[in-house]
Amino acid sequence: MTRSRWFRAAIATVVVAVCYGWVLPAFASYGDVLDRIGPRLGSIPVATATILTVVTAANLVAPSMSQIAVLPSLSLRRAVWADWASSAVTNLLPGGSALAIGLTWSMYRSFGLASTAIARSVVVTGVWDALVKLGTPILALAWLSTQRPVSPTLVQAALVGAVLFAVAAVLTVTLLAGPGPATAIGRLVDRLPVLGHGWSRRLDDLRTDTVELLGQRGRGLTLWTVAGHVNLFVLLVVCLRVVGVERSVLGWAPMLAAFAFGRLVTAIPITPGGLGVMEVGLTGALGAVGQADTALVVAAVLLFRLLTFALPTALGAIGFLWWQFGPPTGKRQEAQSSVAKPSIT
Repeated sequence: MTRSRWFRAAIATVVVAVCYGWVLPAFASYGDVLDRIGPRLGSIPVATATILTVVTAANLVAPSMSQIAVLPSLSLRRAVWADWASSAVTNLLPGGSALAIGLTWSMYRSFGLASTAIARSVVVTGVWDALVKLGTPILALAWLSTQRPVSPTLVQAALVGAVLFAVAAVLTVTLLAGPGPATAIGRLVDRLPVLGHGWSRRLDDLRTDTVELLGQRGRGLTLWTVAGHVNLFVLLVVCLRVVGVERSVLGWAPMLAAFAFGRLVTAIPITPGGLGVMEVGLTGALGAVGQADTALVVAAVLLFRLLTFALPTALGAIGFLWWQFGPPTGKRQEAQSSVAKPSIT
């Protein structure tokens, strides 16, 4: 591990320790949280438990549907294993997002997918996911404003999200509109000898393929991307209801606002998977938009993160072991030897 990675790991460890050891207990002590939800856990209605199970299962599969939308030859089973494994890397390692892309590349190559198709899917699904995530605060603020006055803090956060959304949208449209921007970026990359040459042609080919892909599968990709975010929000709602937060103290619009703005906190990946930072941001946002018992809010957030962070991470470790030691897929050795330096050819 390089010095920079050691430094990032140390910073992430300190941040997680502060969030869990000081900031979250400042909202409500863990003892208080257990005292409040302990009696409820043994008396959860069967219908509520069933809904929680179904929504959790859907959340585990939803991201893979976006990949299948742009890679129709990818089976659901393989897409799910790859998504879980890459999620585990993202959640466990400093700088895990970049490493997760490399792992996804390696697994997809071992499944026999072409490098150009993989590059296109990684770029397109990543951009679509970011656009939905950055656009959600704007919609949440508009909905909340129809029910109550909106605090200046939420307005400022929405403006940040709006600016980031606009920048991402403009860059996406500019790069896809014509060969000029792709050629210019390719020429800049060509000046870096470490990455080789010919990037102008490669990026233009990628742009052309992406435009064609969006024309054929853009609707499906958009549908599944939005569905995944909606399902994640519904899971948060169910977690709040399970621990006893009633609609009278925290309705749908305030919850969506808290969900949207709480996730903006993790736009800069300070810790792997937003560990600690997400919990604090979401708890603070939920407390700011409603009058729910703080101990119950902390309990709901911890349950939500257990199902969206810890569970996929554990399943991802199993998925990685299945890929490493399960039945061979034909191109595994080739893919494993080339994962360190994926290239668009």
